[in-house]
Amino acid sequence: MKVKGLLLLLLSALLSACQSHPPSTASNSAAQPVTASEQPPNPGNIGEGADSSDNERLSMNVGNYELKGEFYEEMHRNPIDQDYEREFDAFQNTTKIMTTLEWGALESKYAEIWDKELNQIYKKLLAKLDRESRKALMESQKQWLQYHLKETKFVEDTFIYNGYLGSQGVVSQSRVTKERIRERTMQLFEYRYLLDRKVEYLYSSKK
Repeated sequence: MKVKGLLLLLLSALLSACQSHPPSTASNSAAQPVTASEQPPNPGNIGEGADSSDNERLSMNVGNYELKGEFYEEMHRNPIDQDYEREFDAFQNTTKIMTTLEWGALESKYAEIWDKELNQIYKKLLAKLDRESRKALMESQKQWLQYHLKETKFVEDTFIYNGYLGSQGVVSQSRVTKERIRERTMQLFEYRYLLDRKVEYLYSSKK
């Protein structure tokens, strides 16, 4: 009887353990195509509590000096992000299976757009500064560019070329590159805004 009671106790404990740890429902996603349902949340919605209906929320690194919030709102309405959001949303909501190559191309396209804006605002800002400030900005931009190129090379050599991040590694790298250039461009836009309250774009919206 003691043995029977012990077996019943052991069986009860095993059943309890099985109930407290249900089997995993995760599926094997290896080698799956990139579909809209598998894509990450919109990268424009940065920060907790962001209103998804309010389009893109900017990084807190934007508008650090113009304390009234006017520059932040100006950047929030910029035409580049507006068009990017429309293209990304269409990409997310399509029923067609999209490839990582197409996704990466979208990120690279807007990285190039922001890079052109960066060169433009840098030249305009230099023209508005006195000699000492101009020299300081040139040194700052030189250091930023060196960091940007070295950081990109490090990630490519360490994680991309050896396939460490898989097929989506190139997409991730393109997104990070775009965001880094975008943020630096907005920093320079803010410096000019502090001087003359102007924001001008090379880019024209395709809306």
